Amino acid sequence: MLKYIVVLSLILYVVTCNISQANACFINALFSYHVHVINNLPPNTDPLIVHCASKDNDMGNHTVTTNQEFHFHFCKRPVVTLFFCHLWWGGYKDIAFEAFNAKWDNSICTDRKCYWSARDDGIYFSGDPPTNYVKAYDWE
Repeated sequence: MLKYIVVLSLILYVVTCNISQANACFINALFSYHVHVINNLPPNTDPLIVHCASKDNDMGNHTVTTNQEFHFHFCKRPVVTLFFCHLWWGGYKDIAFEAFNAKWDNSICTDRKCYWSARDDGIYFSGDPPTNYVKAYDWE
């Protein structure tokens, strides 16, 4: 009987800790992902405004100056995790796009990291390490 009480107590402890760490993967780090949005726009221009969200998590608006970044991490739920980001630059250019989709092949966000680079001609993407950026979107 004592064995069952100890096991039940441990389960309740793990569940409680997991709930309190909403943005971290408590049990399995293999499901922890990071998204980086980097302002690689020309110097002395308006900052980049970034707003990223999923169905369950709204990261809010962030003002990102040139050569700075906004990043967030989350625990991927297979098949259902989807994050969108909306970027605004200078009041005349913007784009909304999928920043992470659990349905993507695991090779897209290599090492569980996705890098998005805002440049004057569009939005570029790279896995980890962020060295081979490929243009993904034009500004609208």
